[in-house]
Amino acid sequence: MCGILGKINYASKVPLREAELKRPLFELLHRGPDDEGVLIDRHCGLGMRRLSIIDLQSGRQPVFNEDRSLAVVLNGEIYNYRELRKELEGRHRFTTNSDTEVIVHLYEELGEKCLSKLNGMFAFAVWDAKKEELFIARDRTGIKPLFYSDFGGALYFSSEIRSLLAFNGIPRDIDNQALANYLSFYYISSPRSIFRHIRRLTQGHCIKVSGGKVEIERYWQYSFRPKKMTEHEASERIEEALLNSVRRQLVSDVPLGVFLSSGLDSTAIVAMMSKLGVKPKTYTVGYENGGTYNELDGARLVARKYNTDHHDCLFGPRNIIESLPNTVSRFAEPHGDWTYLAMGHVSAQSRKDITVALTGAGGDELFAGYPTLSAAKVGRFYQYLPGLVKAALRAAAERLPVSTSRLSLDFKLKSFTRGAAFRPEVAHLKYKEIFTAFEIKLLLPGLKHEDPFEVFAQHLPEVADARLLDRLLYLDLNVFLPYCSLHATDLVTMFNSQEARVPFLDNEMLDLSEEIPLDLKIKGFTTKHIIRKALRKYLPEEILKMPKKGFSMPTGEWLKGGLKDFTRDVISVARAKNPGFCNYAFAEKLLKEHCEGRRDNTRKLTCLVSLFLWQDKYI
Repeated sequence: MCGILGKINYASKVPLREAELKRPLFELLHRGPDDEGVLIDRHCGLGMRRLSIIDLQSGRQPVFNEDRSLAVVLNGEIYNYRELRKELEGRHRFTTNSDTEVIVHLYEELGEKCLSKLNGMFAFAVWDAKKEELFIARDRTGIKPLFYSDFGGALYFSSEIRSLLAFNGIPRDIDNQALANYLSFYYISSPRSIFRHIRRLTQGHCIKVSGGKVEIERYWQYSFRPKKMTEHEASERIEEALLNSVRRQLVSDVPLGVFLSSGLDSTAIVAMMSKLGVKPKTYTVGYENGGTYNELDGARLVARKYNTDHHDCLFGPRNIIESLPNTVSRFAEPHGDWTYLAMGHVSAQSRKDITVALTGAGGDELFAGYPTLSAAKVGRFYQYLPGLVKAALRAAAERLPVSTSRLSLDFKLKSFTRGAAFRPEVAHLKYKEIFTAFEIKLLLPGLKHEDPFEVFAQHLPEVADARLLDRLLYLDLNVFLPYCSLHATDLVTMFNSQEARVPFLDNEMLDLSEEIPLDLKIKGFTTKHIIRKALRKYLPEEILKMPKKGFSMPTGEWLKGGLKDFTRDVISVARAKNPGFCNYAFAEKLLKEHCEGRRDNTRKLTCLVSLFLWQDKYI
């Protein structure tokens, strides 16, 4: 696990100086406090900061092939590196025991086709000194981040935006479309970043810099290829695949544990570890006055069943006030879903004991876990209702008493009736929409942008012939998972020099999910049906019957109490420092409505507070 970066002057071939990499590398110190490595070869330079996980002594990077014509830097882990090494040892001489060295020898033999052999989470770069070619690739589902800037005849890349901004010469112009996307969904997804000249490398893609040009290609794409199978067959295959995945991801030369919620996925990981004879340390976040949001009791139930070394990590408004400004600064772009702060808190608390944490991310996207899929089923019937009936239902939903409880009835009904009038793919987004197009105009009257839906629409042609719910799963897998969930998890754990692993996104689990029919993933209105069947013998009945709640916090109540003054102060400071940025009166109105209980503006307010803190640092 590392932070990687590099620069190549591909147009001019002007020699690179090592000093150009020093400041950007310093910005990655938290990602790799154990070691630093730099390679400068004519007009190309690679750098890395290392967090030692595997081969603590000899795994220094860059790693070279035998004649040192190829060099690689890697961020991530290759879980099948031992099997690959056995295949390669007869033809290559290894000088380390690290997973990184497998990549350089595979690339030596297969070039970019080596990607088909790798099972892991990664972003890596290979410099071919003989051909003067740079090759960069990112893992299939976007577990590890990679940002780049193609500017002024040079390609820059790094694991983090803040590191890229430390290179001399990269402009900080705002991408207005990215800003509109952020306000609509409270995160920014590929290929954009908040800065116009910085882009995300999309998951499953690679970059080749050769012959004075930069080419981006896709090397992997998720595809639905359902096979005929019974519930029993599917259940057995899931159990076997998950057990194999967890076994692979336990490979580590440092202590590891699990971020445990009361949900199916992280609970399943603990169950598989127990079956493998591992007694893990488990960590669960709990909230001050958390009410329906607390998952402590469910997590303790699992911890007792498997006799884990369990730890509760309490989190409250004070933690947000202390951590949010610094976290936004380190993200270098706004992110409105504050649950990542709770994840960061668990990471900071657990880092005293463990360097690697397994998480349950990915299970919902692969096996149909989100309630919006059930909403899509209901939406089919809603479309046929007369217009007057739909208008009456919308009016009735809007009159419901405002509640900030977890997945409250008024939240679900208001979200549904606002979105269900649109075609299903748009409705799927409308359920999650933060600011409407009209509200964005009120907030930023001069902002010129296209429809924020374009960030999702770019993926729809790829699944035009798929079933509706498969298309919605595909959107979540390609947008929400990598750019709201995985991106934030990577950053907040790496801020603490901790590696987060995701067994549900192992290649074997991905391949299996492509084959399992949709009707086994969601049955009636029961989400994740086949996962519940597969894990029934391992999990407490209370966990199996628990509806999907999602990872969320009682932020709505905190904004009325412990976070009220903090939020008001952030708005006031933003207005004073940058009065022309937006319509601050609209932001103040949102806070007033929320505190008076007239509307639940939780997500709008967290979105704006993060934006204002970001613009204070970067505009």
